Amino acid sequence: MIRRRLEAGGPATIKLPRVIDFRSDNTHGASPEILEALMRAAAGTMTSYGGDEITARVRERCCEIFEHDVEIFPVVTGTAGNALAIAALAPPTGSVLCHEDAHIYQDELGAPEFFTGGAKLVPIPGADGKLHADDVRLLAHEITCISITQATEAGTVYTPDEVRAIASVGLPVHMDGARFANALVTLGCSAADITWRAGVDVLVFGGTKNGVIPTELIVVFRKELAEEIAPRWHRSGHRVSKMRFLSAQFEAYLTDDLWLRNARRANAVAQRIGRELDVLRPVQANVVFVRFEPRVATALNEEGFLFFDWPLFGPDAVRLVCGFDTTDEDADALIAAVKRLHLP
Repeated sequence: MIRRRLEAGGPATIKLPRVIDFRSDNTHGASPEILEALMRAAAGTMTSYGGDEITARVRERCCEIFEHDVEIFPVVTGTAGNALAIAALAPPTGSVLCHEDAHIYQDELGAPEFFTGGAKLVPIPGADGKLHADDVRLLAHEITCISITQATEAGTVYTPDEVRAIASVGLPVHMDGARFANALVTLGCSAADITWRAGVDVLVFGGTKNGVIPTELIVVFRKELAEEIAPRWHRSGHRVSKMRFLSAQFEAYLTDDLWLRNARRANAVAQRIGRELDVLRPVQANVVFVRFEPRVATALNEEGFLFFDWPLFGPDAVRLVCGFDTTDEDADALIAAVKRLHLP
């Protein structure tokens, strides 16, 4: 918010308070390593449409990380990744079970239904933003596949046992991993343990929220699904001609554990905030939910703190999201301001 200040003896000037942005990890920029990788990829010529050596190296690296022979499909948005992955799992007459707060249901404007040619999303409630195996089992006869979000829209994470229990129902499983790295560093397990070993068939591996310029990676653990995705990827316009620029970002992202280092930083700042404020949900990734009374929220905005209201979690609930470059100083400034504004 712009504030005006009168200087003694001088004209009115405009003062911009420092902005500390907790609206979303989408609002943050890119890691320097990602930008450097793009500059390297810009030199010379390479085969187009994913036939380049960078894309090949990213696939090899994913095979190492996931301890499995995977296929990959770089895309520019998570919405495209989720919709293409689900289209490989559900026919036009199918149905996709998801949590009622899931991004594919709340925010993607029917993209899965569009890409499947008619399959319906079936949203159900669940504590802490999660699907639960018993609820899934009750509906198994009515659905075609399952979509889970890791980390969830409530900022919580599925454990390997929870994913395994859901997959044990016997239906194909799609994982929306927009914050997959954040979940993984919290769990402390391997990428394989929380995906294909637990029964996940296809993962949309997020990078955009964690220091990458918009790029996500569809990671497929079953070869026959890759054959279903490949033509859809091309026909939908998401097989980018200069694929090397998407793949170069993920190559840097997966080098020297940048993806895990960035996520660990974001999670740590979220935990720092969660320890000092009264939270509405467990803080298990890089998202914190709290309640600010309206006067406090307004005052914080005026001081340069940005965040979104989150009415899904009740009156005056707000969401605070920490990015890969959110600092301890940012967190401490917010904490101090909240405590000061709550003083009588």
